Amino acid sequence: MKKMTHATRTELANAVRDRYVAATVKDKRKILEEFIAATGYHEKSAIRVLNSASAPRRRQTRQRPSLYDEAVRGALIVLWEASDRVCGKRLKALLPILLPALERYGHLKLEEHLRAKILSMSAATIDRLLRMPKSALHTKKAPRVVPEARRRIKMRTFADWNEPPPGSMEMDLVAHCGAVNRGSYVHSLVLTDITSGWTEAAPIVVREATLVAIVSAVVCRSHCKHLQGPLGGDGAVSRAAPGSDCT
Repeated sequence: MKKMTHATRTELANAVRDRYVAATVKDKRKILEEFIAATGYHEKSAIRVLNSASAPRRRQTRQRPSLYDEAVRGALIVLWEASDRVCGKRLKALLPILLPALERYGHLKLEEHLRAKILSMSAATIDRLLRMPKSALHTKKAPRVVPEARRRIKMRTFADWNEPPPGSMEMDLVAHCGAVNRGSYVHSLVLTDITSGWTEAAPIVVREATLVAIVSAVVCRSHCKHLQGPLGGDGAVSRAAPGSDCT
């Protein structure tokens, strides 16, 4: 016989209880034996269950006073901001160095019991106390506006190529602008054959549509000579994400 679950036993006890309480002594014995056979309870346990109130017991929880008050949280936020908002694990390791430094230069002044609490708290406690300040920093980003030309041109990434024929090219521009992306600077036009991995590259003095088209045609002709055949593909344009960074 399959063992009855605790929830099923409780439901059966609630259904039988009223009939058991209102029954005569002889009928109580019969109901009790049926209940024991169905649930597997010991006789004393079954009697106690059927005579008890039907309301389920609520689990008692202890209310533990909070160890860290708003003063501790405020000091922790100052330390977190001073550490450039690192995570709890890094801030925990940094506190023994950062806290004395801020106190030495007058940026923070704590009483001894607050100082002891901050230095003794765990990384998980630090993350829990900083949950609200962190959530306030997460602002919703504005929706990205995709240019009309990009929406009309079919784009492919490397994962979209399904065994392409030789001559299926992936093209991108690499900007050699250093850390400042303004003004005039040299670009590299890079074309890669998806099948063979052969790469053709050419410099472009400025990023201008006509010049890009001319250099693309020259590079494609050079690759056709190497390939000894026409370029493949269906005219789709592919963009390589790594080449979009400034180098």
